[in-house]
Amino acid sequence: MTTTVPAQRPAKQANPATVAFRGVGQAAKAHGLGREFSAIARMVKNAQGVAPSVVVVGEMNRGKSTLINALLAAPGLAPTAPIETTALAVNYTPATKEFPQGTAELEFASEPTRRRVPAQQLPGWVQVDSPIFMNAEEQPLQASLAVRPGYVPTATLVDTPGSGGLSEAYAMRAIARSHDASVLLLVTDASGRITAPALEFLVRCSATIDQLVLAVTKIDLYRGNWQAVLEENRQILAQREPRLGSIPIVGVSGAWGERAAAEPDEQRRGRLLEMSGIPQLAATLRDPLRMAGQLPTLNALRRGADLLREPLIALETEREALGGVVEDQSSMTAVKEHRDQLLRKFEDAKYDWGANVDRVRVDLTSANSRLARDFGTHWKELAQSKGTGMSARQSQAMTNEMAADVEVQIGRAMQGIVHRSTMLLHELYSAAGMDPQRSLLGEVERRAHEAGRNKRELGDRKAASSDPRMLMSGFLMGSGIGSMIFPGIGTAIGAGVMGSLSFVLARRQAKRQSVIQVVADASTEMREVLDRAVRGVLGVITTDAKKVFDRDLRESANAAKSELQRLESARRASEAERRERIGKLDPQIKQLRDAIALAEQEARAIEQKRTGEKP
Repeated sequence: MTTTVPAQRPAKQANPATVAFRGVGQAAKAHGLGREFSAIARMVKNAQGVAPSVVVVGEMNRGKSTLINALLAAPGLAPTAPIETTALAVNYTPATKEFPQGTAELEFASEPTRRRVPAQQLPGWVQVDSPIFMNAEEQPLQASLAVRPGYVPTATLVDTPGSGGLSEAYAMRAIARSHDASVLLLVTDASGRITAPALEFLVRCSATIDQLVLAVTKIDLYRGNWQAVLEENRQILAQREPRLGSIPIVGVSGAWGERAAAEPDEQRRGRLLEMSGIPQLAATLRDPLRMAGQLPTLNALRRGADLLREPLIALETEREALGGVVEDQSSMTAVKEHRDQLLRKFEDAKYDWGANVDRVRVDLTSANSRLARDFGTHWKELAQSKGTGMSARQSQAMTNEMAADVEVQIGRAMQGIVHRSTMLLHELYSAAGMDPQRSLLGEVERRAHEAGRNKRELGDRKAASSDPRMLMSGFLMGSGIGSMIFPGIGTAIGAGVMGSLSFVLARRQAKRQSVIQVVADASTEMREVLDRAVRGVLGVITTDAKKVFDRDLRESANAAKSELQRLESARRASEAERRERIGKLDPQIKQLRDAIALAEQEARAIEQKRTGEKP
């Protein structure tokens, strides 16, 4: 009797990036850097479990919401209309245990920032002319709805609003809130080539977003020539900006996709789905989503490699001395001179510290002023372009988009403030031959974030009351016109007609003036928030960082002295002592070198996949 031995399944190979990161961790802990490595590991862990986003943008009537419904396999879920109806971005998020299907949530600026509402009330909160939205004491920043996973089951689909359905402010806000793990999906249709506004929008976004996809919708209405339109769009993109020539372009029909989701017959559903192009679009989105989701791993590998370099340099220096390479006295003298130079720079840096901080303060304050001024000019011109005034719906839509732009502009400016401030820290430290501690850099970011978090949101300004002078002017004009047309009774009719018309015009003008006032208030608030951030961040550098710098510089000088002593001891060591110490150092150096090399190798591989660069 023979016994058949079941075939063993091959062991699943670990992810190379995970292996590299574990190697960094082992080396870091072996050299007393376990706490620093744990901070990097927490960064990766916190980024896991957050669904990446597909931010969907498109001009009005291009089939954006229909396409979202098709990707979610949920006909009619995202509202479709011939005019832009949504007042804020809606996130269609895959349901989880904590956020079950059908749950609706609103995000506000004030605490509690996240508030759940009945799903049936969500349309009232997101429609621009809804009484719920218009009359709310505080208007939400965005909305989320937990949905059954569709054809892109790991991603949140973000339906963005905006004037004409295409708003850089809304798109950039959605991208910023998705933790740098997003794909921008621009929706155009097969009726003709991509429009100039959509093309310029894509060019601007491509400067800050790596992952872009273009969907050409309504191929069901243009069956004969949609492929030609798609190829023409590809040529236009490449001519306008070479880097756009390689972005994926997919022809789809959201209408067929919706019909497929509602079709009970399996065979017909399959045919509709295949014709719709929805599965092809979903497959196209998965690759950039996977690449975008690897950003935390990429950053962790880079930071881990940096963490190990300092102990490696110290061990290699000692190994060099033990190996007899630095037997001559000139090398010893160089170390001693370096220590003395640090002590001299210590006094110089103390003297120049305040002057350097003041220089950066002036630069950042001037930049804040320019940003607030340019922001105010742009939005004031938009409001003033409405010559006949604005309706309540138009004024609310513009105020909402302006609020999104405020958030985007402040976010970008905060990045600039943090970047310039960290550069200042690096400049001050490098002048003394050191690098700033990561805790200081983290405190700079925290202070900037705190200033941005405490900003006041744009208020829900009510339109000014109608101007009595305009009403009186309308009454008199109407009286005169009515008297000429209808002698005797025309005065009352004319006054009524012109008075009503003047009342409508007065309300529209008041709405426009209200928006202009909101622009002025937003510009002032933006300037105050950014100046507050500058004060907070530079306050860290002036006080906390200065104290840490003093301590670090003295420790660095002492370390240089200890290094000199170690090298002198190595020079005086016997041959047996050298061999023993070298035997201990070599494995440690190899561990650090191997861990750094593997981390850098995997970081390069991830970067090449993200950018499409050939190895």
